[in-house]
Amino acid sequence: MKTCSWFTIVTLLYAAADLRAATNFVAFGGALTFRPKSLTINAGDTVVWTNASGSHTVTGTGSDPICGSDRVPVSCSHTFSSAGTFPYICIPHQSFGMTGVVIVASVANTPPTVSITSPADRSVFAAPANVKIQANPFDPDGPVANVQFFAGANLLGADTTTPFSIVASNLAAGGYALSAVATDNGGLTGTSSVVNISVVTPVAVALSPPVINNGQFLFSYTANAGLRYVIENSTNLPHWNPLTTNTAFGNSQQYGEAFNVNSLRFYRVGRLPNP
Repeated sequence: MKTCSWFTIVTLLYAAADLRAATNFVAFGGALTFRPKSLTINAGDTVVWTNASGSHTVTGTGSDPICGSDRVPVSCSHTFSSAGTFPYICIPHQSFGMTGVVIVASVANTPPTVSITSPADRSVFAAPANVKIQANPFDPDGPVANVQFFAGANLLGADTTTPFSIVASNLAAGGYALSAVATDNGGLTGTSSVVNISVVTPVAVALSPPVINNGQFLFSYTANAGLRYVIENSTNLPHWNPLTTNTAFGNSQQYGEAFNVNSLRFYRVGRLPNP
């Protein structure tokens, strides 16, 4: 049996920026007031306070200090990540009514989407199979916290970090309907489309006696449909040269090439390992 090595394909993942986040502006200085005095934004938005003149602070009086108690010479900014009401004052001029409030509205959570990127639908593996299952989740409004992998209703495993993947080990011969379920940081879930794979018991590779037909050297070999095989030849047995690899489409495959009466060659066929 030919033992073959394979390189691992590395999938590059990227994080998409939240395009819904906005930047809002509040002016102050000169007249002792914040303009606007009351501002309503969404969670994840940023507010920038700009000082036109004078000595002022933007100091939160609730759970969020906002820009703190230091004087703001030019500007300060603060991103509000959670919903709520956030009052603030200018410490030196609070008695003059220089106060303001930021009202942060909650943003509706959108469930994530997910797809299985590997293996491909209708892939075939030799038993016992160790199958790497990888998924690509996406959540437009936050991170994905967890991806679970299933064969039918049976949980195969889960991953909490990118790239989201598991290895389903020692799968016996049979059919498997694979799916992935992604859960976002808000608890909402999304389920992938099903990817169907087959695990087969590999047959022993046996070569038929060769024949010569119309100037072609031909032989057949036993195989499993969907598994991959390599055909090699040699002129001296110690050194073998690969001729072709193919995915079998049936239980018997044929190989042929032009017959050369002046060349002594040996042939062998090996089943390639599972990807």
